[in-house]
Amino acid sequence: MKKYIFTVGLFDKDTEKMETTREDARDLLAYILIDEHDIFAFSMFDCFGVYRMESTGRIVREPSIRVEVASDEEIDAASIITCIKAALNQESVMLEVSESNITFI
Repeated sequence: MKKYIFTVGLFDKDTEKMETTREDARDLLAYILIDEHDIFAFSMFDCFGVYRMESTGRIVREPSIRVEVASDEEIDAASIITCIKAALNQESVMLEVSESNITFI
């Protein structure tokens, strides 16, 4: 089984501040995963990230959301990231993919 971890900062790439609430961002991420990509099992965690903006070189410290997806089938992570970046106006989304021994009991 593969585990995909998406870490999404919540600062808008242009204003470098939050333009949405955490709750709205979680709802939007759930919509992208469930309704646009047919992913029905995932977990979300609030977290905090530090990122150097490619566009300005500034270092931002921002609230973030980490989304974990476990799947027997390969998912289209690039398409998911494209949707997330457009929906939340992000410069990038961090992605980690690993082989994991995951069991649902």
